[in-house]
Amino acid sequence: MKISELFEELKGMAPGYDPKETCDTYKAGNGNNEISKVAVSMFATPEIIRKCSNNGVNLLVVHEPTFYNHLDNEIANEIGYEKKKLIDDSGLTIVRFHDYAHNANPDLISQGMLKYMKLPGKINYNKNSTGTDEVILDTPMTSLELAKIIEENLKIKHVRIAGNTENKGTRIACCFGTPGGVAEKLNSYDFVLTGEICEWCAGEIARDYSQLGYTKAIIVMGHIGSERGGMMHIADILKEKHPEINIEYFECEELYSYTD
Repeated sequence: MKISELFEELKGMAPGYDPKETCDTYKAGNGNNEISKVAVSMFATPEIIRKCSNNGVNLLVVHEPTFYNHLDNEIANEIGYEKKKLIDDSGLTIVRFHDYAHNANPDLISQGMLKYMKLPGKINYNKNSTGTDEVILDTPMTSLELAKIIEENLKIKHVRIAGNTENKGTRIACCFGTPGGVAEKLNSYDFVLTGEICEWCAGEIARDYSQLGYTKAIIVMGHIGSERGGMMHIADILKEKHPEINIEYFECEELYSYTD
């Protein structure tokens, strides 16, 4: 199977989605070669690139930018040229699978996150009235209890909570990655799961809700922590569909280091 054929197959997971502009393009290499081995990951970090080289991978499918800007249409930082040389020397083809993943129905990233998070409740995808993927818990729990489940099931080292940690709630909005409107979701939900927030805005809104007596909290999982389950899910789909191809998920470590 050629690389180009698998890339088109990935984009076909979002039927009807036909954007005028997309970041889902080749970031290195091209689609002409036959696939030897596929790796799926969150980012094309130097460690992931080296791992691909050492394991016979010639196609890397990533969710996020390789060169630090959304469209990856230019190298935006000096270190990017060194990274590009590493990629070029490896002979690796890199494709991004972001826009099509999020515009599948349901969103493939959200679907994978909820699969691996294993929250005890009912999942409603965004055909509901709020237009948000949501979970309604079977049993009320605090944001702290919820965060502990997320840490354990997704192997995230530190989940942060802005807002109330004592009162129990059931309604969860899923805003994985870095979407807009996270704070606004608190109007309709007890808890919001996300990857990153603006602390002086969304974080302070959550704190004010809490200090004014509301059961409201934003659970911040880190960008990688809030979407890696989606890419694991995509690797699962590809493995099931193509048992004849060696396909592996390569873990991209969380960005931050911690003192404990």
